[in-house]
Amino acid sequence: MRTWTVFLAALLSAAVGCAAKEEAPAVRSAECRRAAGPIKFDGVLDEDAWKKAPPLRDFAVFWQNRKPRTATTARLLWDDDYLYYSAEMEDNDLYAVVKERNGMTWYDDVFELFFKPSEEKLAYYEFQVNALNTDLELYFPSRGAGGYGRFAPLSKLGMESAVKLDGTLNNYEDVDKGWTVEGRIPWTAFQATGGRPKPGDKWRFALCRYDYSATLDRPELSSTAPLTQSEFHRYEDYGELTFVGK
Repeated sequence: MRTWTVFLAALLSAAVGCAAKEEAPAVRSAECRRAAGPIKFDGVLDEDAWKKAPPLRDFAVFWQNRKPRTATTARLLWDDDYLYYSAEMEDNDLYAVVKERNGMTWYDDVFELFFKPSEEKLAYYEFQVNALNTDLELYFPSRGAGGYGRFAPLSKLGMESAVKLDGTLNNYEDVDKGWTVEGRIPWTAFQATGGRPKPGDKWRFALCRYDYSATLDRPELSSTAPLTQSEFHRYEDYGELTFVGK
């Protein structure tokens, strides 16, 4: 009887574990398709190119094995000149105060992108846009070379972005709906790691968020990558992004 009890307990534990994992699905791979037409950067995702881009919705707080409190839908595209990105984010308390380019935007509501183009090279990239449309772009030759304070003044990568808010910024007493960002990064930004990819090339990547709110005990961090720690620079856990040709 004890054997059956232990066996049933093990089955129940496994089932609970599977259910918990289903709450935080991992985006371990994704496609970046060629942009099917021009994109106007105004924060409104009404172009045909965005409609044909595969959505990435499985943001999660993986290290806590749960879904985030607010949803995110992101998309990635590319052409001969740029890597394009967009994100639609639920947010009931829009907050951002950093206005200086390459400032500390992670202290605001912010959308972040991380790319590691080469498995052989240590270099990787970080891009951020906050709800004020303030950009941060960083090239790191390695994680051990130094952090934000060293490379923020040196990184001039040419990212452009546009933001549209659905609510009022920095008023914690009302209830907002969210915000949208779209932008592009020139392939020259990735020159140190080979520049523009070829169809079929695979990069490591993570799309991430900081969400601040008066209704939360602390800012919520979420990501498409199945991170085992609350550390967005942990590229060992990043997903795989495949660049698809025409």
